[in-house]
Amino acid sequence: MERQLQQMKRLVDDLLDVSRISRNKLDLRMERTELASVVGSAIETSRPLLEAADQQLSVSLPTRPVFVNADPVRLAQAFSNLLNNAAKYSERGGRIWFEAEQIEEEAVVRIRDNGIGIPAAELPTIFDIFVQVDRSLERSQGGLGVGLTLVKRLVQMHGGRVEAHSDGPGNGSEFVISIPL
Repeated sequence: MERQLQQMKRLVDDLLDVSRISRNKLDLRMERTELASVVGSAIETSRPLLEAADQQLSVSLPTRPVFVNADPVRLAQAFSNLLNNAAKYSERGGRIWFEAEQIEEEAVVRIRDNGIGIPAAELPTIFDIFVQVDRSLERSQGGLGVGLTLVKRLVQMHGGRVEAHSDGPGNGSEFVISIPL
């Protein structure tokens, strides 16, 4: 019951966030932020889900500090939403990779998994509200299809962009976020 309550709370919070963003009512608290600390917060948030599914997370961070002008809480929220999706749509014992690097004047974050993948026909709409690739109850875990919409909107509010890639069903997925330094 506690788990269900937490899931419901997260769904309501995500819906409220999407609504606030749509009405320009969500204010970001921008500050000079080290990317590694945001990544650490996101991983800490997602760790219980990853551990419950006995999934292996590999993390690769730049050797030198990379700074972005960001709201660390909201950027970590975007990263953890992608990590949570990777966990939900990967098999028990699956692999997830979280890689961050600086490429020219951008911080680039890649979250990749060896999960169920995304059919090519669904890639163009994957960030639309209420879109879910696998609608089975086992995979959705009660989700509504707002997490990726929230990721896209938060990243755009940071002046960045997000892309989804997959070689199709059974071949995992990769989400790439680029944020200006």
